[in-house]
Amino acid sequence: MRDSNRSRKTEIKYLVELNEEQKDVKRLIRENQIVIVTGRAGSGKSLVSAQTALDFLFKKECDSIYVTRATIEVGATMGLLPGSLDEKFNPYLEAFVENLEKCYEKARIQEMVREKKIVAYPVQFIRGKTIDDVLVVEEAQNLSKAQMLAILTRLGKTGKIIVNGDNEQKDIRDEYNGLSYAIELSKKIPEIKWVKLKENHRSDLVGKILDFEYN
Repeated sequence: MRDSNRSRKTEIKYLVELNEEQKDVKRLIRENQIVIVTGRAGSGKSLVSAQTALDFLFKKECDSIYVTRATIEVGATMGLLPGSLDEKFNPYLEAFVENLEKCYEKARIQEMVREKKIVAYPVQFIRGKTIDDVLVVEEAQNLSKAQMLAILTRLGKTGKIIVNGDNEQKDIRDEYNGLSYAIELSKKIPEIKWVKLKENHRSDLVGKILDFEYN
C-alpha cells in the first residue's frame, strides 16, 4: 500500500451505488488493516469488498488486488492438475471478477487482470508472502483455522486484508473454521474489526430458502 494522502480526493464513477450499510463497511475497511465481513448469501459482502479494493487501486494506494479462497474441490491435488498455477486457480477468481465488473467497466477490469493488477492467489501458497497490497479472502468459512492464521500473519505494515464469509454456507465439517477463528480474534484484538451485513440484495426467496435450510 502506498501513502493515500495525495489521492484521497479522487472521484471514481462506479456502475453501482452502495447502500448506507455497505458504505459503512467501506469506511471501516479504509480505516483498518483487517476487516471481517459476514452476512448471508446476497448481502453484498463481495460487492462492497470489490468496490473498496478498486478504490485503493484506482487511487494508487496499492499496486495490486490479491484474491484467495479455499479450493475444497481440488484440495491437495491442485499441484497434479495440468497447466500453470494461474490456469489452475483462475476459475476461482471468476466470481470476484464478476463483482468487480458490476462496479466498473468490464473491459478495464479484464485489462487489469491481464496486467496482473488483479491476481488470484491460492491459499496453499500464501506462506512466506508479505501482504503490502490488498488481499480479499473469499468464502472464509471453508478455510481451516491454520489457513486463516497463515493468511492473517502475512500482513505487512501497509497492507489490507478483507475477510468475507458466511458460516451458514460452509462446506467443511469443522465447526471451528477459519472464519470462526477470525471472528474470535476480532473479539480479543480491537484492531481487527468484524461487521455483519443484514440487508438482502437478491430475491426475497433466497432468504426464505436459507431460513428453511439453517433454522
